Amino acid sequence: MRIHPQLPDAIHAASELSASLLNPTLLITLHRDIEGHTGIDGRPLGRSRKQYALRWAVFTMTYASIEAFFNDLLRDSVNGNRTLPLSSDKLRSAGEKRGLKLFTNAWGVRTRTIGRQAGNRSRWTTFTGTEGLRLYLADMKDLRDILNHGGDPFSVSNRSGALWSLADGRNSMRIMGAEGFVQACTDLAAQTILAYGGQPSDVPTWPEPQRSGLSAEKRPALPLLP
Repeated sequence: MRIHPQLPDAIHAASELSASLLNPTLLITLHRDIEGHTGIDGRPLGRSRKQYALRWAVFTMTYASIEAFFNDLLRDSVNGNRTLPLSSDKLRSAGEKRGLKLFTNAWGVRTRTIGRQAGNRSRWTTFTGTEGLRLYLADMKDLRDILNHGGDPFSVSNRSGALWSLADGRNSMRIMGAEGFVQACTDLAAQTILAYGGQPSDVPTWPEPQRSGLSAEKRPALPLLP
């Protein structure tokens, strides 16, 4: 594959993304650490609104980081530095202007969704191809927009099936889904480096939360990533 002249910029942007994802991964670990502990009010922190709030922090911080990654590389200053949304169609178009093939049918992401086996515990799964990515990222953008405007996050769309369906018909992202979104964003960045002509060795080491149980299961391979 031809090496794009801006490959060093892509590698640098990925390094900055890696640094910015440290705090979200620490919050995922904190979410697990406080299970079984009590707050200063003496009430259990596990399954409390305090604990649940951490998922929104993890998600919004991660979303801002991956959006900044793509904007650093693809935003067109000629058009007034308008922010590029995390949309596979728009990012693919921006890449084409630079001679890059982004968000192709070979692309995919790994994330965590509700399991289909006994107990419905979350499992690692993949969204691949242009349509799978479009639906997944559209739901993530919808959730980010709702949170940014102070709306009800349980009103988020779930056309991709990546979120958890509630008994009342609404949808939710659990901490496992937020953890999966971190993984999905690192997958997007890694595939971007490859699209610039980079090698797997050019991909930085990504921070990860402490894992156990199903979270520590081997993640599935993607067409472009092991």
